[in-house]
Amino acid sequence: MIVLPGAPPVTVPERVTSPDGWLAAIVDEPWAGVVLSVDYTAETPLSTAADVRRVRITRTGPDGVPVEVRGAAPAWAIEGVGVAYDHEAPLGVAVLYRAQPEYANGTLGPVSTLAVEVPAPAVGAVRDLWLKSVDTPGLSVLVHITSWGAREATARQDVAARAGSSFQMVGYDVHAAPVVPVVVDVPPAQIVQVRQLMDAGVLLAQTRPGYQQPDSFFVPGDWTEEATGKLGSTGGYAVGFAIAPIERPDPAGQPMRLPGWSYDTVASTFASFDAVEASFGSFAELATNGRV
Repeated sequence: MIVLPGAPPVTVPERVTSPDGWLAAIVDEPWAGVVLSVDYTAETPLSTAADVRRVRITRTGPDGVPVEVRGAAPAWAIEGVGVAYDHEAPLGVAVLYRAQPEYANGTLGPVSTLAVEVPAPAVGAVRDLWLKSVDTPGLSVLVHITSWGAREATARQDVAARAGSSFQMVGYDVHAAPVVPVVVDVPPAQIVQVRQLMDAGVLLAQTRPGYQQPDSFFVPGDWTEEATGKLGSTGGYAVGFAIAPIERPDPAGQPMRLPGWSYDTVASTFASFDAVEASFGSFAELATNGRV
């Protein structure tokens, strides 16, 4: 081991555990996500832990509405042990996680809860917008907003003249979700990643709470890229696109997706399964790259 004098100490992520000891969470700050794990054999074991097959995990934010965590709707929890990853938690606010085991016969067990907060980009931080890929979270990137255009919400109205009256008849519905044009500054080291994001399907845009901009799922449409220096060698790139919100993609039945970690990564990193077994003490550690 080589120790560099003066190097800052490594901060070990804090592990938050539910009062019963079964549900645990670790905030994954580099990716603005949360690693979740359940172990019904921990602490005072659940008497029916061996019969647990799946676990359902929900997240409740400041709006008080519980939503299912993608990859845990439900997640496999064979013999009472399972993992999940939440890459969509709101930033800078406390959220409550709730986990409930599901047995082979379809019945449900006791509920475990805990609360955590995923830090938002700090006030004054240069990079202040997360662009997260729903299907490929390893492409997610934190960029700098240089322009946040006017929010424009299209009306949904049918107008007709009314016989014998100077007033019109109006049939109306709620406005369409506001569309916001955005320009972000991307350093040369990240431009290839951002280009890939533009073709990565559904993205999630998140900023700090103080910006008063709601988290938005969207699919990039037309986008522009302009070098701000000599082809990026003396500057970065200005990338422009519109955030046109869509409904959150259905999380039901989706597999766990962990940023920068997959079966392909394992295969390219380890020469054999014996090497994998020697590196990880459990399937939970393997599934989360040792983050549990």
